[in-house]
This record gives sequence, structure tokens and C-alpha cells, in this order.
Amino acid sequence: MKKAVQFVMLMAVVLAMASTGSATSVASIKGVYAFQMQGVSNQWGYYNGSTWVNLNNSPCPAGKQCFNQSFSKLTYGTISFDGLGHATFLSITNVNSGNGGGGPVKGSIWAYTVSGFGGAIGTASNGAYLTLGDFNTAGVAQNVFIRTADSSPEVGVAILQ
Repeated sequence: MKKAVQFVMLMAVVLAMASTGSATSVASIKGVYAFQMQGVSNQWGYYNGSTWVNLNNSPCPAGKQCFNQSFSKLTYGTISFDGLGHATFLSITNVNSGNGGGGPVKGSIWAYTVSGFGGAIGTASNGAYLTLGDFNTAGVAQNVFIRTADSSPEVGVAILQ
């Protein structure tokens, strides 16, 4: 009896996921989301007194002791998804972002796509992967997990406001 109940519960979860997964589209992310992402910026350089000098992988100057240093980086802000495949960054702040550059700036509009519970925003070289979750009754994801596509990814979450 216990196995039958477990099987029925498992099937209910699978069917619920399948029905939601087949109905997702760019309209599944709609509204203003607050987001926060964290990662590590690995930099090559040296200290000049108490100031870090990032060499961007350039050779170490004569007389300096260069090494790799890791810095915690943080990005946060708000983004508005229109449900039609366009996302506008309403605000964005980068802390210790190093020399990654190329990320979004306030007011920039990036394209996004959704397929099943996954998606992407931006481009392959300048963007992030999305995982949708916690859908409301309108079929809109209330939480979106984000992972940047670069070699030192930041990870975080966006929450529908």
C-alpha cells in the first residue's frame, strides 16, 4: 500500500512538472524582478602599497612580485521582463567586478528566451542561463535562478516583486 501511495505521488509530481514545462514561454517571466548574484573574480597582479594593481594577465613588471588573487564580487539590481522576450535593466550595481566588463548597464535591453524550465538572457558570450521556478496561478515564475555564462560565473536569484 505504501509503495502504491508513493507511486501515485511521484506520478502527480511528474505530471505537474510536464504540464507546466510544456506551457512555458517568454511570457513565463514577466514583471519586475529584484536580483542578486555573487561570484569570484580571479585576478593576476600585485600590491602597490595597499592598492591592488590588476594586470589583466599581462606580464609582471620587473621588480614586482605578482600573483593570482581572488576577490568576492556581487551584482544586484532590478530588471523588468516584458513577457515578450525583452528585459530592461532598471538598476544594476557591481561590487568588486574586476575587469570582467561587458555586463548590462542601467537602461540596457537584453533579449531572453524560455524553453521548459530553462532559459537564457543576453548572448552566449555576454549573458546568463535562467532556471524558472515557483510559478504563480498566472503561470509566471516568481523565482528565477541565474548563472552567468562566463568562465568565472556568478550565481544568484531573481524574485518577482
